[in-house]
Amino acid sequence: MTDLPGVELTLYPEDLPFFDGLERGEVVVTWCDHCDDHVWPPRSHCIRCYSPVAGSRTLAGTGEIYSYSVVHRGEGVFAKRPPYVLAYVSLDGGPTIMANVVADDPAALAVGARVRLRPRPAPATGRAGALFAVDPSA
Repeated sequence: MTDLPGVELTLYPEDLPFFDGLERGEVVVTWCDHCDDHVWPPRSHCIRCYSPVAGSRTLAGTGEIYSYSVVHRGEGVFAKRPPYVLAYVSLDGGPTIMANVVADDPAALAVGARVRLRPRPAPATGRAGALFAVDPSA
């Protein structure tokens, strides 16, 4: 399976810690200090208590597959890519996010499989999303 190319995104100031963190090989999520919980998707105010969100936290970069799909025919910049895996990954200590999971054999993937963030070089254009691989230490 393959990882996905970068795409042009409209980013807001609240999105930058997450995408900048991915480029450093980290998972950074916005955090409400009042509720002591993540705010996902990133927003300027907490979705639970409506307090302004000024902070973020770096998570371990590990989690488990909540759900996934093998995409055999993509659209746009993904049209000529070989099959790839899109998954919802429940991050340890954080939210559930959509991510690309790299696997040699997608048939070996399973809901509940442990995954770890996999750093990748910044794409030539656009921003890359989160890329995970099965955690061999799990």
